[in-house]
Amino acid sequence: MKPQVATLLKVKTEAENVLSFKFKYPGLKSQPGQFVMIWLPGIDQKPFSIAGDDGKTFTVAVFKIKTFTAALFNLKVGDKVGVAGPFGKPYTWKPRQYVIAVGGGYGSAPLANLIQQAQLDKCSCELLIGARTSKLLLYPKRFPKTFIATDDGSLGHHGYVTQVLERRLQALSSAQRCKTTVYVCGPEVMEYAAATIAQRYHVACQISLERYMKCGFGVCGQCCIDDTGERMCVEGPVLSGERALKLAEFGKYHRDKSGKIIHY
Repeated sequence: MKPQVATLLKVKTEAENVLSFKFKYPGLKSQPGQFVMIWLPGIDQKPFSIAGDDGKTFTVAVFKIKTFTAALFNLKVGDKVGVAGPFGKPYTWKPRQYVIAVGGGYGSAPLANLIQQAQLDKCSCELLIGARTSKLLLYPKRFPKTFIATDDGSLGHHGYVTQVLERRLQALSSAQRCKTTVYVCGPEVMEYAAATIAQRYHVACQISLERYMKCGFGVCGQCCIDDTGERMCVEGPVLSGERALKLAEFGKYHRDKSGKIIHY
């Protein structure tokens, strides 16, 4: 798919080493959980989950890691990038259901998009966010019903966000659990724990499974899952928790750009 031109309208600091970039790009028509490929000529293209899409603009939240994200951080308002997408399978929900969104680190970005859209369908929503420290929390004050966990205890629960999830599910009646779906995005070990907890309480779960991607639309095979061959840019990135827990590599390892297995 040929990239189209998007113009940078706004840059906002969201957390330590995390910026959000709002681009003018009418008609993206994305759904929460999908992603775009952003192309910087002469550098590379990379996938980014969509943190917001109002029909005229879209937003991504970016954690500064290596060369590509460093180049993004150097962009100025008015600069242009190439955009292709949206790609991938999105999160799904039903009107008036209960949404528990669980985000780890910058994984909260697509979940904020999910909550905004689900609220339009009169869903009751809460956001559970976790990070190593309070400085790394994404959207701690964005939604009224937000529960926080930090590894170092600097804000909220001292421990893991999955521990907060278990307490929230324990507080629900059996009838309430039937109307609840847990949506997860973040480090894969956290996702594995969240999917396991949701399964234990018989609550539906959807996770976003990240894999190294090159093309974004199912041609290169870089993001295929071992044994099944499922392409996370097409059959994913969103999977049911039940499906994800059956994958041999989920929560255990992934492959880098050379195909080498990297254990968690």
